[in-house]
Amino acid sequence: METLKENIITVEDIKEEIEKAKLEVPREDEDFDDRYDRLHAEWEVKGLKKYRKEINDAHTNKETFKDWVIDIWGDIETYIAVINEELKLREIEITREASECAALMKIFVSSESGPRDEAEEKVKRNLEEALEEHDQRILNIYDVEVVPLLKWCEELLVMKAFLTNDFYMKGSFTDELKLIYTNVFTLLDRNLPEKVDYSDAHSFEYYVDLEDECEYLYLDDLNPVEELLAILPGSPYECDVMYYAKSINCNIKNKHVNTFKEKCKELYNSLHQ
Repeated sequence: METLKENIITVEDIKEEIEKAKLEVPREDEDFDDRYDRLHAEWEVKGLKKYRKEINDAHTNKETFKDWVIDIWGDIETYIAVINEELKLREIEITREASECAALMKIFVSSESGPRDEAEEKVKRNLEEALEEHDQRILNIYDVEVVPLLKWCEELLVMKAFLTNDFYMKGSFTDELKLIYTNVFTLLDRNLPEKVDYSDAHSFEYYVDLEDECEYLYLDDLNPVEELLAILPGSPYECDVMYYAKSINCNIKNKHVNTFKEKCKELYNSLHQ
């Protein structure tokens, strides 16, 4: 197996990877599962990460690690520069992964049968519950999908601190990004511990007042559809009403994702100072 010493990764190598990554565009005909597997495999061999085990093994021996770095890159400063570029490359990977996962989350709201005024109240109540559940899923997706990608960044930051005789509390960067992630993708402002400038969360009334093609579409409007479907043999059909779902999902995908990308870049830029 090829070792890092046989194929030294330079700042220029990683900068080239960064430029290539910026040019990557989603494949229109690719479903999420295929895209997920492909991208994870591709990112695994970009930049310095392909030698992650070799680097971590060397770092376990603190007494010889600096000599190991000098033997490969010539001096400590050059390796620090390589680490900084690697962090920029990982910023692209993690920002895309995190924002794509968040954008996948959809708000679906259903109504039960009843008079129009009762149905409206039920839809609003269901919308509120759906928004609450969405905020809980934000945390789960971050822990499951994003945290594993951040472990390499954490390892790099620990190495960088060691080489510069500095101190880094492992996990603090992951926690900082989690705070940004949860604030940006929180939908109801009352779920925020405190108001923050970069949060796109709104009050419940904001979502109720949104205009959408599904507005005022209640179960009694769809009774004729239900009746037609009911005559099909063995039809299990139950009619659910989507209320404001399209508008809310568009907001998640656009404004929230763009805000997250901006704040994520700022956080990564702060690592190079």
